[in-house]
Amino acid sequence: TTAISYRWNATAKTIAGIVGSSGNGSSQLNNPYGLVVDSSGAVYVADSANNRVQKWIIGASSGTTVAGQADGTNSFGPSYLFNPTDVLVDSNGTVYAADTGYQRIQRWTNGSSSGTTVAGT
Repeated sequence: TTAISYRWNATAKTIAGIVGSSGNGSSQLNNPYGLVVDSSGAVYVADSANNRVQKWIIGASSGTTVAGQADGTNSFGPSYLFNPTDVLVDSNGTVYAADTGYQRIQRWTNGSSSGTTVAGT
């Protein structure tokens, strides 16, 4: 029998956002919730209180809004999110956001400025 042992590496590194600072700037997050890492290592964060999904490329000092409005604006419509809590990205770069405030799942194709409701109302 072979014993397997795991050890937690206690060294942490901030890869998205600014420690101790919340806001809606491109380098800030406000109540980040779910996240996913794509095959290239980019991190997608459901930036819940900013009503958007941010993409952070390894080594970048700021993120790019890939779903919702960059300034955190909230309104009802296909180009808006309201308190997203989870995110998934497929192999084509399509973003799926759990849009909790509007009780729906929104799909944003790569590079799109608005989403499509795929579940919910």
